[in-house]
Amino acid sequence: MILRRTALLVVAVSTSVGCAAEPRSAPKAQTGTAQMADTLKAIYARAVANPKDNPFLSRQRADVIQTMVALQTGSRDLDNRFLLAQERVMAGQPREALDELHKLMLDIGLSPDAVTLRNKPMFDLEALAYLRLGEQENCIDNPAANVCILPLEGAGKHTMQEGARGAIASYTKLLEHFPDDRGSQWLLNIAYLAIGGYPDSIPKKYLIPNLKPSASNAFPRFANIAGEVGAQVIGLAGGLSIEDFNKDGLLDIFTTNWGIDQPVHLFLADGKGRYTDETAKSGLQGIVGGLNVVHADYDNDGDIDIFIPRGAWLGEAGQHPASLLRNRGNGTFDDVTFESGVVSFHPSQTASWGDFNLDGYLDLFIGNESFTEMGGPPQPSLLFLNNKNGTFTEVSRKVGIDLNAFVKAVVWGDVNNDGLPDLFVSVLFGPNRLYINRGGTSIDNWKFEEQAEHAGVQLPINSFPSWFFDYDQDGWEDLLVLSYDVRSKTSLHEAVAREYLGLPYATDAAGKSTKPEQTRLYRNKGDGTFEDVSASTGLADKVIFAMGSNFGDLDNDGWLDFYLGTGNPDLRSVIPNRMFHNVGGKRFEEVTLPGGFGHLQKGHSTAFADLDRDGDEDIYMVLGGAYQSDRFASVLFENPGWHDNKWITLELEGRTANRSAIGARVALVVADAKGATRTLYRTVNSGGTFGAGPLQLHVGLGRATTVREVHITWPDAARSKNSYTDLAVDHAYHIVQGSAPVLLDRPPVPFRKVTLSPPPDAHQHR
Repeated sequence: MILRRTALLVVAVSTSVGCAAEPRSAPKAQTGTAQMADTLKAIYARAVANPKDNPFLSRQRADVIQTMVALQTGSRDLDNRFLLAQERVMAGQPREALDELHKLMLDIGLSPDAVTLRNKPMFDLEALAYLRLGEQENCIDNPAANVCILPLEGAGKHTMQEGARGAIASYTKLLEHFPDDRGSQWLLNIAYLAIGGYPDSIPKKYLIPNLKPSASNAFPRFANIAGEVGAQVIGLAGGLSIEDFNKDGLLDIFTTNWGIDQPVHLFLADGKGRYTDETAKSGLQGIVGGLNVVHADYDNDGDIDIFIPRGAWLGEAGQHPASLLRNRGNGTFDDVTFESGVVSFHPSQTASWGDFNLDGYLDLFIGNESFTEMGGPPQPSLLFLNNKNGTFTEVSRKVGIDLNAFVKAVVWGDVNNDGLPDLFVSVLFGPNRLYINRGGTSIDNWKFEEQAEHAGVQLPINSFPSWFFDYDQDGWEDLLVLSYDVRSKTSLHEAVAREYLGLPYATDAAGKSTKPEQTRLYRNKGDGTFEDVSASTGLADKVIFAMGSNFGDLDNDGWLDFYLGTGNPDLRSVIPNRMFHNVGGKRFEEVTLPGGFGHLQKGHSTAFADLDRDGDEDIYMVLGGAYQSDRFASVLFENPGWHDNKWITLELEGRTANRSAIGARVALVVADAKGATRTLYRTVNSGGTFGAGPLQLHVGLGRATTVREVHITWPDAARSKNSYTDLAVDHAYHIVQGSAPVLLDRPPVPFRKVTLSPPPDAHQHR
């Protein structure tokens, strides 16, 4: 059943795979991009030939089942016909699914109103098919900026209402027989929102309040302008990097798509407020797939390179090679995976760049997904040491990192302020890991020590994106570990309904609550341990099923906020992505609805970046799910501006430190008009672990009128320090290690918006 299979995500997805791609060396006759393109093409061909091994190839799986149905009779035929209807929904064919389901109901003599516990899955599937029909006809094919964003007003309201009205009828029928079905209650409210019937038309007993912003909340709305500025791409879940890839001083956008045959996209800023898709000219033909992206200048040549992990969530069937894309310096790339030595065939969606031995060159840690607890072979995570010549050597066990776990996030951060980057690993189905960097005199005696239990950061047991950031601005890096409780006995949409309704959770047979595991915000105590402050900061009672997420400063007040992409593969997980605003380093208030961030489509890679150079950070998010039907257009939320708050941008460049300056620690002493001072702390990195923002530091200064001092500690063996005084607010600087700051002439480039047209690929794969 779709209700059971997707609720557990794909925990058991490929534990019995029979035709997995075997790790193997690529043919020596080819090199570079063509070699990788052929490798990926062969992987796709094998997957399509054996769709039973990939639960997300629903169209191909439906075709196989259709053939089986034609040859079968009896109960086996009925079971497969129901399975066929499920696959049609997930394949993006809701009308075909409804036809098949209604014929099946008729053939077994099931009355349209005869809902029982035994046949409830059929009616659940019927309701879902109608809901998906409405989404496809009104959201995927509709370029309106606010479509699918709560409260679905104006152009967000469905004009083709057959699907939503069918869902209303189906969910109402289900609730008449199962009034405590909070998941169906949630989706009923969503369907009423879609036709403009919320809240007045909903029977009061089924109403879920507060799905519209409160008039008393004055937080400004961020408009989605992705389509209007040419930066919109439609697809499944995917990766994101925002960076200046062609060195023209403008931030560009690079995205990937989870579909194993789907291309990457490179959007270059045109300098006139718009973006052009330059993928065809980028040298990346045939480079497909990938759920995540991380970027850095790994070879210290001044150009930002890209790493794409692949194969996530697919178990043994996900033994796909990652891609290391070397930037030629002009926005075009070569795939150098094989020649660089970072090639490996393990399922992965997370990796992180950091110079762990402080030799001035960035190393790469790749977190792989190991299914050993379910009988699968080990998929060890890997640490690649940069050899300083464009190649890497794998050294994880040599330095004391022996990790076989289902890893979903890896992030470098200096936990104890000793200048050595430590490594946090977020694990699904087990305790998290924290590897403290103990250093060494050479790679032969360099050591990491696992200290998660001592530090108090093992929870949540089911976690996903994570990052270090100094949320309270005390100079010590704190840690946010976001929950992703795939083993919860409460479905995600039901859990969100219970949060909004303030309802308790049932207990299981062992007497334990079925409430999904909570997210953990850990405050660094400065002694190698952390304090769980989730409750005191207002995060403990939130249902946070986070995927792509990241942090930045929404309002330039100097305090770091964060945006969470939510969801899971279950097509019923139609819940809002969530934005949290940092209130003075004390607590986080949710501004999802007033800020216009409550997008109902599944949120993936996310980044904060000042794309129009006007002094505030905009937010880009890749949207879409895992199944072939679950495609959507990416969004770009334009920051409306905060004229009372100031800012500064610092673009750092290492010399004895790595050229990207990843890991550099910056302290800014700022003063307001009355002379009152405060110190702001930042670390150079790309932000979160699922979505990568620019490496330049954008620092909100609040009401400061001057930057009195800037102190930089560079990530090199000497812990080199530079200090500067009297930098101007509302300006950008380039700082080369050891040299004076250079004021950059970077005037704003206002977004130039044009009338929307259907997004790229809108009608493909239907």
